[in-house]
Parts: sequence; C-alpha cells; structure tokens
Amino acid sequence: MKYTIKPLSPDLAAIFTEYLESLDFGHAAHWATCFCRFYHTNCSYEQWQTRTGVENRTEAIEQIKAGNMKGYLAFDGDKCIGWCNASNIGQYIRLEKDIKHIVKDQKVGCVICFVIHQEYRKQGVARLLLKQAVEDFKSQGFDAVLAMPIMDLNEESEKLYRGTVNMYQELGFEEIEKQGNVSIMWLKFNNH
Repeated sequence: MKYTIKPLSPDLAAIFTEYLESLDFGHAAHWATCFCRFYHTNCSYEQWQTRTGVENRTEAIEQIKAGNMKGYLAFDGDKCIGWCNASNIGQYIRLEKDIKHIVKDQKVGCVICFVIHQEYRKQGVARLLLKQAVEDFKSQGFDAVLAMPIMDLNEESEKLYRGTVNMYQELGFEEIEKQGNVSIMWLKFNNH
C-alpha cells in the first residue's frame, strides 16, 4: 500500500484536528483532549489536567497557523491515517530541563508523538512519518534529531505513542542515555 506523507501546514490544520477528533481514545480518554499540545506547554500536570479539548484544539490551530507547531500527516488517498509531532526541540517546553544537557547549543529536531489510525497500525505508517521527518531535519540544516521512546514493550500498543526503539535504530539513531523507562535516542548528522 502506498501512503502519502505531508508536512503539517495551515491548510491542513482542520484535517489535523478532525483526524484526532475522529479517533477512539477509549484506552486513555484524556488523550482525546490533548491535540498534541502536552509537550508544548510548561504548566503543572494539575493545570494540564484542567485544560479542555476546546482550549487545546484552539491553541493547536493558532500554533499551526503561526508556524510553531509542526509535524507530518499520513494519508491513504484522501483519508488521514496518521500523525507525527516533529519540530525544533525548542518547541517542546515541557522537555527542556530533561534534555538541555544533551542539546546544548545545537540545532536539534525532535520526534515526540505518533498517532496512527487503529486500522493502519503495524503497516509501517509511523516509520514513513519518521523517515520524512528525519530527511527534512537533515535538509533544513539541523545538527541532530532526538527521540524519547518508552522502553517497556509489555505496555499496551497505545503506550508506544513515542515510537519504538527499533524504528529509530533502523534509521541510525543510537541510545545515548536512559531516563527511567525512557530511552534517549540520538541521530547526529554530518552536515558540517
């Protein structure tokens, strides 16, 4: 099956939000209101829990239109089947303290979240999204790409929303440290 990958753009903001609204998040109901804004915020976890889906959706659309929220959408024909949140590491405020010792003064991309339609899982959609993100980070002059997959593969498949260690290793990422059950994966480009 041939899928198309498109970078998130203001023109695709409505498709992005409609795609996330169409999914069944029964396994983790609070994910249905996230609209992939969690890592972009620095509010306390308690404050995050009080944010509504409407607030997150509105903020996502505003940030997409402002060019601050980036990522990739996967399509099967005209049907959106997947999303990957991938941007400059500086956009993920919530991660800053955990990774600043790694990033230092480098221009680093980050791939943090995948949301693949249930009917299209285990068909390589996340790998296609990741490959496009890495290619674009490289062509845009980034020094490296960071990812933070969760290690415990005994979890339900939905908990693999950060991708798997294997899919990153296939593209040359290496584990550079562990933080609890999170593997810090790093892909250095030789642009310079």
